[in-house]
Amino acid sequence: MSNNFDVWRKELLQTGDVVQDGDTSVPQEVAEKRFNRYVEMVEAVSGQEGIEAFKTLIESLQAKDDYGAYETTYRALWRFPPSVAAHGLVAALPRLIEHQADHAGNILGQLANSTSDQDFAILSAFRGALGSAFADAQKAIMDFIIREENNGWLDGRGKGIIRLSDSGTR
Repeated sequence: MSNNFDVWRKELLQTGDVVQDGDTSVPQEVAEKRFNRYVEMVEAVSGQEGIEAFKTLIESLQAKDDYGAYETTYRALWRFPPSVAAHGLVAALPRLIEHQADHAGNILGQLANSTSDQDFAILSAFRGALGSAFADAQKAIMDFIIREENNGWLDGRGKGIIRLSDSGTR
């Protein structure tokens, strides 16, 4: 990652806006270079960059069709310490749900299918962060989770596992 966060952020957001098939406003060669640069930048993320970098990764999920680029991003999210990932998710998910619900669903589906100790630590931290989130963020995320558990990304994928119980986190 670049030493200058603002420069890195600007480039990641520009390259993360993956050019869609049929978009003739960007030459194919330029589109391919942007795609490859995005993947390269995301692969360079170690997970030690902090919450602002985490939230920028989420913000970079802009295109409907990513042609596989965002798989790299999803993997990078889980490199962050559980607390950073959890608080970053709670901060960034409401906007992602509003603008790119499929990407939000994919991320939450991965979280619901946690199998390793690291994954479980992130899930546990996420529940805690969600439980202490501002009411509007908590509502947006919980409404999305409930909707996705009923015929969406979370249907049959650990249904209920990332929900808050009535008495706080589960």
